[in-house]
Amino acid sequence: MYRENWLTLAAANIAGVPFRLFGRRPFTTPHKVLILKPCCISQVMLATPLLSVLHHAFPQATFDWAVCQHARPAIESNLHVASLIDAGQTMMPGAGLGDLGDLIKRLKEKQYDTCIIPSPSSFLSYVAWRAAIPQRIGLSIQGRGFAHTYPVKPPAAEKNEARIYLSIAKALGIDDEAEMEFHPADQERTKVTERLRDEIGWDGIAPLTILHPGGGDNPFRSDTDKRWPIERFAMLGSRLTRTYGAKVVLLGAKSDQAVVEEVLDLMSVKASNLCAKLTLGELGALCEVADLYVGNDTGPTQIAVSMGCPTLTIFGPTDSDVSGPFTNSSKLQILQAKSSNKPFTWENGASVDDAIAVVDKLLGLPPDHLAPTA
Repeated sequence: MYRENWLTLAAANIAGVPFRLFGRRPFTTPHKVLILKPCCISQVMLATPLLSVLHHAFPQATFDWAVCQHARPAIESNLHVASLIDAGQTMMPGAGLGDLGDLIKRLKEKQYDTCIIPSPSSFLSYVAWRAAIPQRIGLSIQGRGFAHTYPVKPPAAEKNEARIYLSIAKALGIDDEAEMEFHPADQERTKVTERLRDEIGWDGIAPLTILHPGGGDNPFRSDTDKRWPIERFAMLGSRLTRTYGAKVVLLGAKSDQAVVEEVLDLMSVKASNLCAKLTLGELGALCEVADLYVGNDTGPTQIAVSMGCPTLTIFGPTDSDVSGPFTNSSKLQILQAKSSNKPFTWENGASVDDAIAVVDKLLGLPPDHLAPTA
């Protein structure tokens, strides 16, 4: 997989000299646009507000999106995307020059007039240039984005990824804002309804609550420290049933199965296991009807928020100000663990009692409804 380092940045800065001197162009109205944002699920979701405002500003334009297979489900049902371009193995570990050449060839054949590159990446800037896309607009930081015809430098003080992406629209004179978007298909809603009836036995009356204890592990990197401790998920899940009479459902990807099973083993009440049984679209459809979602800093959490589900997202070593879900909704509550330990530990951050207090707020129950933590 391509990675930025001091050598590639030095090469990008040198290669960027002729572009800085002769390659800059004024912005022209786009007609056939490629969004070049191959990964990952969370980052793709955080880029959907940019897509929304661009689509609104240029309704006559068509928008395609180049994305890897891992992140494809996050954008494939988006109503503003005309078609998806498979980014292939280009961004995967072990990808070679042949994969890169194949992607460039396929993009060149599409004859886009504009490419939007939300990531500050010399690699993606190179891809768009070699694909002969005449107007290349994107973030450019420390040489990343060397081949852009319209480079954008985000505000220095801005930390939030979604707002950094939106700085591209602002540089084009577009001041609109939007929230993250995700659109399950009707057939996915139907499958979820059938599962809730036949497999979960949900009566539609008890609070439907979702726990997603996994995440932090994808084809690009592993950061399992992002996971709230499994014993805390188990305590919270048990409390949801005992105190709120909730129907608790545990979710996760195939790689999360061991974690989910550990949580189930530690819980003092029965819960349902749908780990590795749902598509990302079905997860979104489930969140559409659920009363609560609790998860870590992961892509599925971004989807839960985009569906309007009351959500508690728990951040540990990552910064919620940077990668937190992008919404103005009061249905999103964030617990940010603070730890002075290096490496990070959960020892003194984001306790079960902290989570219970937030859950009480999200479910709309009075504080005196809570019993002491077991």
